[in-house]
This record gives sequence, C-alpha cells and structure tokens, in this order.
Amino acid sequence: MLKQIQNKKALLMWLIVPALAILIHPYVKANAEHLKWLSTALMLSVLFFSVVVHELAHGAAAAIGGDTTALNAGRLSFNPIRHVSVVGSIIVPLALYLFKFSVVFGWAKPVPFNPVNLRRHPRDQVFLTLAGPLSNFVLAYLGFTLFLIIGFLFNLFVQTPINYHWDIFTPLNFPDGPYLAVWFVLFQVLRFSIVINIGLGLFNLIPFPPLDGFWVLKALLPGKVAAFLGKIQIYGIILLFVALHFKLLSVILYPFVTIFGLLQMFTQACLG
Repeated sequence: MLKQIQNKKALLMWLIVPALAILIHPYVKANAEHLKWLSTALMLSVLFFSVVVHELAHGAAAAIGGDTTALNAGRLSFNPIRHVSVVGSIIVPLALYLFKFSVVFGWAKPVPFNPVNLRRHPRDQVFLTLAGPLSNFVLAYLGFTLFLIIGFLFNLFVQTPINYHWDIFTPLNFPDGPYLAVWFVLFQVLRFSIVINIGLGLFNLIPFPPLDGFWVLKALLPGKVAAFLGKIQIYGIILLFVALHFKLLSVILYPFVTIFGLLQMFTQACLG
C-alpha cells in the first residue's frame, strides 16, 4: 500500500509544528494557559495528520483494488494542503466552536474513488473502506510502542517518575531537567497519536452514515436494502450532526474506556 503514496517528502512538513513547539516551550512552560494552547496546537496537528493518513489509506486500498481515481488525481500525497476541505476542515469546526456546539468535529477532503473500477465486489469495496480505520489503529499501535520506548529512556536518563495518564487535555507534569522541551513534545505528540487514532478508528467503524462502518454495511447487504440505505445516505452529514448533538453514538465510549483502562494498567506496569 505504501508504494501507492506520492510525494513522501511532504512528511517533513508535519515536523514544523513539533519543531516550533520545542522552540516555544521554554517561554510558556511556567504559564498553564499558554502551555494549554501549545498542547492544543500539537493536538490539532496530530489530528489532521491522522485524518490525512486515514484518507490516504482509502485511496491506496482503492488503487490496489483496481481503481486509480485518487492516484491519477494526485490525492495520494502526504501534502496537507491537498487534503484541506474549506467546509469540513475550516468552516464547520470553526462555526461549531464559536456557537458552542456540544461536539466540535470536521473532516478532510475525501479521496475520490469509482467503485465501478474495482475488480471484485463487495470484497474490494469492503477492503478500501476498512483501510481507513485500520490505518488509524496501526498509527495508535506505533504511537504506543514509541511511547513505551520514550518512557523507558526518560526513566533511564532523567530518573524521575512521571504520573502517566491518558487525559490529553491535561499535559503531563515534568520535572525540571535537560531537554525538557523535547521530552514534553515527544510525550504529548505520542499521547495524542494514541488517543486520537483509537478514537478515529472506533468512531468510523460505527455503521452510521456517512461513516466507514455504514459503507461496509451497505456493501454487504442485499441490493434492495443497499438501495434504500443509499437514499438515507444523502442526508448522512445532517443525521451525524443530530446523532452527535444528542449523544446517540455514545456506544463508542464503552470500548474506548475499556481500551484505555487496559493501556493505563500496561503503562504503569512497564514504566511505573
């Protein structure tokens, strides 16, 4: 799948925010409010990167299945500019935040695909649909592995225990010491990567329009039922707004809380 990705050098662009955070951290570490804004910038960067990888996985899986629409359009790129949706990435989340909506969310520009070009139905369509959530779970796994390695190195060189937790809105407390800014950014980015990608993966598996789980369900159901769901699908974003506002999709919280309870125990066992 990675062979389908174009312009891999654009990955370097994603290092800009962490690098700036390392430079800024010494000037804001004493101010809790400023430190919160720095963490928020890192979190948004990780969030958008995770969404971009999610969309790239869809496009790469489609190319493997025989549909090169996204590949030919130059959309299989790590360049964030190619994935910004004016409505979904800027206007909607900003409006939800300003109007204090109960949930703030957005989306990247979906990669285009043509199901007619796929070699086998429904296998290839299910494969390309599941590729998005699976890519998020892979990122979460890699993030957690690196988190344990970085935690081990921190304990080895700094020798001061940290109270590890998974509340991404509360930064970890670090003792004063050398390279504090680097440790801070590494731990924050990895924590965000783990929490955000597990959340994205689980959320997108819900069989609700326009989420990936809905497309899997539609691909596997008989033709008449799928046609009926197709009529509902055009109202998907409106239905999603309503469902999120009234917390109708809170079923995701149960596996989410369970997973992070296990991660907390495993982290404490490994890092103390």
